[in-house]
This record gives sequence, C-alpha cells and structure tokens, in this order.
Amino acid sequence: MTVRQPCYSKAEFARRGDEIYETQVRPQVEEGNHGKIMPIDRL
Repeated sequence: MTVRQPCYSKAEFARRGDEIYETQVRPQVEEGNHGKIMPIDRL
C-alpha cells in the first residue's frame, strides 16, 4: 500500500485557500454575509 504525501505544506495550503477566497469567492458572496461560514471545495 502506498502512503500518500500532502502536495503542499500547511502554509502553502492556507496561502492558496486565501488566494482562492480573495479572487473567486469574496466578490460573489461577501456582501450581507459577514461572519458566516462557507466551505470551499477544490476545483
């Protein structure tokens, strides 16, 4: 059985998530939704 290793470090994973949120998600959902939680699925 092959052991899978993470593709990214925790810091890189967080940086990429922040970038996706800022460029793709925030412009569509932020207004009127401050403080709510939104899951982000990998594209």
